Amino acid sequence: MRILADANVPAEYVAPLRGDGHEVTFTRGVDALGPDASDERIVDCAESEGWALLSTDVKDFGNREAAVPVFVAPQHMCGGEVRTAVGRIEALPFDPARTEPLWSSSV
Repeated sequence: MRILADANVPAEYVAPLRGDGHEVTFTRGVDALGPDASDERIVDCAESEGWALLSTDVKDFGNREAAVPVFVAPQHMCGGEVRTAVGRIEALPFDPARTEPLWSSSV
């Protein structure tokens, strides 16, 4: 899965996902976004590039509507828990982009 990680996502969340073969890119590494991109620009970029979105920003992404999967992983989670949650979500028999944002801590 191609995942766009918001600037606030800890590297601890990203390393296990990359280890599982996911292509994870931080918003700060995308020239069109940078570290201070608005939430709207981040969603627009994820949608245009076909990336799922990963954020720890519960307030701004917890109810965000997008045409791509939005994973909200609260900051109290560890990298292994995020990895497990993404794996479970991938195994679900539906398109996560067609649901409400998914809270990684509840999967």
